[in-house]
Amino acid sequence: MGRIFITFGLIFFVISILGIYLDVLLHIDGSVGYTQIGQIWYKYAPNSLQITEVIVSRYIDPCSSLEIFNCSGFVWHPIISTFLIFPAGLTFGILTILFIYLGTKKRRINKIN
Repeated sequence: MGRIFITFGLIFFVISILGIYLDVLLHIDGSVGYTQIGQIWYKYAPNSLQITEVIVSRYIDPCSSLEIFNCSGFVWHPIISTFLIFPAGLTFGILTILFIYLGTKKRRINKIN
């Protein structure tokens, strides 16, 4: 299980470096701001972003899948769309540290026992 966490940590590290690189390009062009997670996703895989939104809205969101609740969907638009506007470099950098820590912590516990 520790290797899976480390693998995800390394994937998040690569995405974090990509986000930081895009941020540097933004500032070289004279723009103000940061690269959002949703911008990276849309830039490199726009179809998967749209398909994921449809799947989450129709099949995962309990309000959309069960008509007895009689409410509007809440999983994609307030929750996931909020996550998509976070800064990519910082967010994936934090996830990198967290996942690699969890992966190495698991290994340390196994070596002690």
